[in-house]
Amino acid sequence: MLKIIDVDWVKDHTLALTFSDGFEGEADLSDYFLKQPFANVKDFKRFVLTSDGALNWNGNELTATTLRGSTKGAYQVPVLRFDVEQMEEVIKQASWDSMKEGRPDILQAAIRSYVELFGHGVVIARAGIKSRTSAYRSLKPETKPNFATLVQLAHAVIEIAKERVGESVPNSVTVSH
Repeated sequence: MLKIIDVDWVKDHTLALTFSDGFEGEADLSDYFLKQPFANVKDFKRFVLTSDGALNWNGNELTATTLRGSTKGAYQVPVLRFDVEQMEEVIKQASWDSMKEGRPDILQAAIRSYVELFGHGVVIARAGIKSRTSAYRSLKPETKPNFATLVQLAHAVIEIAKERVGESVPNSVTVSH
């Protein structure tokens, strides 16, 4: 069953979507939100990624299959393998460098790269963070991150990595669709 595994608001009625089959792209949903029942949605950015991989706006739902038809993008080719011990060392070193230099952005960047590797939605859910906004805010380069949130995200990426040892994970190489 096709699912959305990660979603980010881009602008207006446009979302960046990642699907369970490795397809990634952007979907402009303006046409949907001009008609009922979506025309009544006051804040487009207030949606929920459901457990079955659909998007829901106050009871109005668009399935992954429907959204896939509106998404322009490409398949991500899984080719990169990772080393959990190396991940842990990178995070430890980034933590030390952040404290030594008084720059939380160093740790923030290291964790952000791993969160992006596994997908924001997957990591945030695993971290048990209730507010996606808080998690995103803690990862944005121009913000001062919440240390507790960074710790939760770091723990989640390490746990996910341990589960996936030996699996391929996506990198930036694409095959056009």
